[in-house]
Amino acid sequence: MPSIRTFFTLCLLSVLVLILPQCSDKNSDEYYREGLSYVESQDYESAERAFQNAIDKNPKNPNGYYGLGGIHNYQKKYELAEKDFLTALRIDPTFVDAHYSLGYTYEQMGQTKKADREYAIYRRLKKKMDQYMKEEAATR
Repeated sequence: MPSIRTFFTLCLLSVLVLILPQCSDKNSDEYYREGLSYVESQDYESAERAFQNAIDKNPKNPNGYYGLGGIHNYQKKYELAEKDFLTALRIDPTFVDAHYSLGYTYEQMGQTKKADREYAIYRRLKKKMDQYMKEEAATR
């Protein structure tokens, strides 16, 4: 018959086996940053995988969709890029860079009216953001 010490040791090991994989797992933002580093090293396949992992980890993280959209633009998969950027904007309508990138995607798809609309939204939001940053810097 096993001793109480052996029993507790086995329980502790079981708990560690369950907890340790969760401790080493990356969060959505870490996967996004990993994707950016792959883009910098021009490893687009790994970047795509990292951005998808960011989305899988947190489907409400607009950065993962934005990164994936950029990869799809690079691959000339404009319909997928459009979907990615629209998802990012559904999550965060003020995502300035996503408006610009969606405009670029529409431009590549030959949809100039949609591209112009996205570029206009980008310029309006960028102007507001720049003004806010200027005011914020003045208060410091």
